[in-house]
Amino acid sequence: MNVKIYQPLAQSGTAAADDGKTLQEAAPSHTPMVTEDRVRHSQYVVVPQDVLAAIEDATIWQGQTVTAKPMSGGLTNENWKVIDAQGTPYFLKVPGQGTGFIDRSNVDAGTLRASDLGIGAAVYEFDPDSGVEITEFLDGWRTCTTTSLRTQEEGLQAMDIYRKLHGGEQFTNTNTLFDQIDLHLDQLREHSIDVPSWVNGLIDEYHDVKARFLASGLDIVPCHNDPMPGNFMVKDHQMRIIDFDFCGNNEESCEVALFIAEMFYDDEDMLPLLEEYFGAVDERHLARVRAARVIGDIKWGLWGIINSVVRTVQFDYWKYGIWKLMRAYTYKNQLDWPKVKEFI
Repeated sequence: MNVKIYQPLAQSGTAAADDGKTLQEAAPSHTPMVTEDRVRHSQYVVVPQDVLAAIEDATIWQGQTVTAKPMSGGLTNENWKVIDAQGTPYFLKVPGQGTGFIDRSNVDAGTLRASDLGIGAAVYEFDPDSGVEITEFLDGWRTCTTTSLRTQEEGLQAMDIYRKLHGGEQFTNTNTLFDQIDLHLDQLREHSIDVPSWVNGLIDEYHDVKARFLASGLDIVPCHNDPMPGNFMVKDHQMRIIDFDFCGNNEESCEVALFIAEMFYDDEDMLPLLEEYFGAVDERHLARVRAARVIGDIKWGLWGIINSVVRTVQFDYWKYGIWKLMRAYTYKNQLDWPKVKEFI
């Protein structure tokens, strides 16, 4: 078994998770427990075989009976809180169905980078064959929301995290927003997925924007690439970033734009964040961020449409994808789009 162990087990004190409850903790305190293959869990919870196997194979839990509790909120992976025999909690991430396209070694590299920079959870173990990762459970940390990340305090904290991450050494893999969209376009063809005609118009605009970015030059930095609100956590006015499934080197304005779009900042409210990140903000910065907002929503819109075909989880990926694409269409039409493209 080719497993990387990064840190010794902590015997006391926990390393990490949010202050939200697991699915089991939301149940009555008298919930009956059962033990299955060294895994203790609620009798009302079905532990998938891949999760049982991940716990069984984990080097750090060898010879122990552990308690497993499912975590809510993940769209890509099976997320579990695992408590060892000493009472120390850990965060277990097991790759979900239909996620084979994600390079899990890159995920591990991003998670380690964030840990080393003091902006992410500590990594305890990673299996490059299965992609299973065991990290610090951020105990007492609050999961951010779209609303909280729209406050100036958290918005500026996120920009500070990005500056720290972007200022480091580049990752070994480059995964620009343009690379991601091109991959999704290939996947649309591979799965023979039809999209509405107006989406094809957006795709034409994407190709034009891509050509302009490449002509002016990309500002490539190591990026997180997934500003879902649940990937940011806060405690005592400190912020951490988690979940590096989509990390890679990217154009810096794309990272910033994805965050601003995800949190529904308008063009006026986003200015303090751009000043925090860039310092002085000029026409080029504004144009690149605005254009990146449009193509960022195109990327996640296509992602949603593709996942509606390749995944079977109980989530309306098609609705999510169409909403993202419609937002890209609407925002583009609110801008002086020819001028935006001119200043890229």
